[in-house]
Amino acid sequence: MAEEQVQQQTQPQPSRWELLARERNSRVILCRTPDTYMVLDIVRAADRGVRNLRNRLLISLSPDEVLPLLEDYREAIVHLHEATEKICELAGINYEPSRQLRRILDGSGEDTEEK
Repeated sequence: MAEEQVQQQTQPQPSRWELLARERNSRVILCRTPDTYMVLDIVRAADRGVRNLRNRLLISLSPDEVLPLLEDYREAIVHLHEATEKICELAGINYEPSRQLRRILDGSGEDTEEK
């Protein structure tokens, strides 16, 4: 028992960021180019905005206001996917779109949030 306490005391506590990285709905991305910083800043704001729009749909916002914006966002995601696919092919890097994106591309389902 005393040995366990000594080990616990000598092991550093995980940082706030390490704890967040363990969450199922988080991703850790190493930014190797300025482009990645830009995209991540956009994605972070879009994530908050899309969630807010979906939560307010039919409560304080009409479908006519929200749905065209969500469709524009979906088209932007598909366009980014297509560009990424071409870049990775030329660079010889394996690229696999997410399951949700494949559903969108196949037209077989909605882009639902993972549970």
